[in-house]
Amino acid sequence: MLKSSFWLMGCSLLLFFQSSVFAQEQIDVIDLTPSTEDGFTSLFNGKDLTGWHGETEGYSVSAGTIVSSPDTRGNIYTKKEYQDFIFRFEFKLTPGANSGIGIHAPITGNPAYAGIELQVLDNTAEKYQQLKPYQYHGSAYGISPAKRGALKPVGEWNEQEVIVRGSTIQVRVNGQLILDTDLKKAAPNGKTMDERDHPGLARTTGYIALLGHRSEVSFRNLRVKELLEL
Repeated sequence: MLKSSFWLMGCSLLLFFQSSVFAQEQIDVIDLTPSTEDGFTSLFNGKDLTGWHGETEGYSVSAGTIVSSPDTRGNIYTKKEYQDFIFRFEFKLTPGANSGIGIHAPITGNPAYAGIELQVLDNTAEKYQQLKPYQYHGSAYGISPAKRGALKPVGEWNEQEVIVRGSTIQVRVNGQLILDTDLKKAAPNGKTMDERDHPGLARTTGYIALLGHRSEVSFRNLRVKELLEL
């Protein structure tokens, strides 16, 4: 009986140890989320719009995502301004969706001109097949066109990275570089591609913004890393 008791105790300890190791492995996996990337700060707590201001009535929070309303336009802005940075996020489009990401955006004025708007768009929608090259997804709206073909089918999550350093902007979608532009060279002879006035070209700092254009677009895992001068 004594040997049996020791044997049972040994088995129990072994099972406890294995369970603890398994639990630790599970915790390690859970901890490897975008918010733990080196130097990145989360811009969304997954519960509400704390840390964002502006026309928040045009957005809702559901299942850990920020969702723009298809019934109203509205822009929301980060609580602080950024100069040079890496901005990473995931987004999911609905059919025909149209939205945008504001870079170096001021609170007042149209961010597409007063700042820089990076287009968020369902490139495959029939109604968008005759757009100008600078109006498709990832483009610096009115300024520099992005390459097409990187988006996943509508309804699937995409990953996007925006790197802003000085006057340069790079955009990657699902690992593919689709925009690599220098704003200093965006207006040769004083004219942009859309021949509109873009005072935002001269801005070197501003807010990151979500720009709602009466379309349902979902965003999650929004995080930013400031690129500080050495």
